[in-house]
Amino acid sequence: MALYIGNTCPVCGEKFKDGDDVVVCPDCGTPYHRECWQKTGVCLHQAEHAAGFEWHPEPAGDSADAQDAVCPNCGTHNTPGAQRCEHCGVPLHQGEPPRSGETATPIYARGPQPRQSYDEQRGREPHLEGYSTGRDGGIYRKEVGPEDPIDGIKVRDWASFVGRSSMYYLMQFFRMSETGRRATVSFSAFLFGPLYFFWRKMWKQGALFFVLETLFSVPTYIYCLHVTGAPLLSGADLNWLPTAMNVCYVAGIALKIVMSLFAVYWYKQTAAQRIRAISSRLPEGQDRTTALVLQGGTSVPGILLYFGINAAVSALLFPLMGPNINAMLRLFL
Repeated sequence: MALYIGNTCPVCGEKFKDGDDVVVCPDCGTPYHRECWQKTGVCLHQAEHAAGFEWHPEPAGDSADAQDAVCPNCGTHNTPGAQRCEHCGVPLHQGEPPRSGETATPIYARGPQPRQSYDEQRGREPHLEGYSTGRDGGIYRKEVGPEDPIDGIKVRDWASFVGRSSMYYLMQFFRMSETGRRATVSFSAFLFGPLYFFWRKMWKQGALFFVLETLFSVPTYIYCLHVTGAPLLSGADLNWLPTAMNVCYVAGIALKIVMSLFAVYWYKQTAAQRIRAISSRLPEGQDRTTALVLQGGTSVPGILLYFGINAAVSALLFPLMGPNINAMLRLFL
C-alpha cells in the first residue's frame, strides 16, 4: 500500500490515502480504488497491454513520505539513502523506474484475512515466498499473501482449489507467472503417468494419456498372445513385432517425459479455468470457497476409476490368450 500513497486513481482522480482499499491490474500494475475498479470492470490501459505498458509511481514530492526509500518489491520503508531493501534485499534504484524482470507491484501479505482456504483450515494463511532474478543478476525474495494475484486470481482462491500440497503448487504457479515458462519437472507425473491426472481431477488429460499408454502397449499385448500360443495369432507373420515393441517403448518413455515437464502447467491452466468459472457465478465469500474446495482438491474415486479401467482391459485380454499361460509368466518372473 505504501507504494501507492500520493498517487492518483485513474478513474476518480483522487489521491490514494493510507487505508484505502486498493486493487491492482494484474497485467500492468495500475492501482485503482476497489469501487472504481468494479465500476469500470477493466483496466483503462488495456489497449496498451499488448505493447508492454507498465504502471510506474508518480514522481515523489517533498513530503516526509518521499524521504523514505520505499522498496518496490515488498513495500518496506527503508532508511533514506539505502541502496538495497533492508527486508528483502531488492535494489532500491534511487528513484529509477523498475526495469524488465522486476516488479513494480508489491506483493505481500496485507494483514489477517478470514480463514477460508485448505491451508487456513489448518491454522495458517496461504502465504509463500517466491524468488526472482533482479537486474543485477541477484536472486531476491518476493512475498505473496492471501490477497495477492497470480494470473489475476487471488492466492487464497488458488489455495482453496488446490487443497493438498497447495504451497508447492502456488510456488510453481507464481514462478510460471513471473517467468512465462511452462516446463517444470513433476516426478509424480513421470512415475504415475495418467494416475497423477486422475488424482488431480484432470479428467481429459488423464483419459488422453491413458489411451496413448494403452496404444503404446498394444505390441506387448500381441507378444503375450503369441507367447501363450493364442489361436487368434495362429499363422500370423509377426516379424514386425520386435521393432514395433522397441518403437513403442521409446514412445512411452517420451510420453512420460512430456507428462513430467508439463503436468504442473496443465494443472495450472485447468485450475484457473475452473476457478474463474466459479468466481463468475459466486461472489467472494464462504459459498465461493466451499465450491472451490469441492470442485478442486484430489480424487480418490479418480484413482479407483483408473485401476478399474486397467482391470477391465486385462479382463478383456485374458480370454484371448492361448493355453501356454506358464510361458508368459516366465517372461515376468
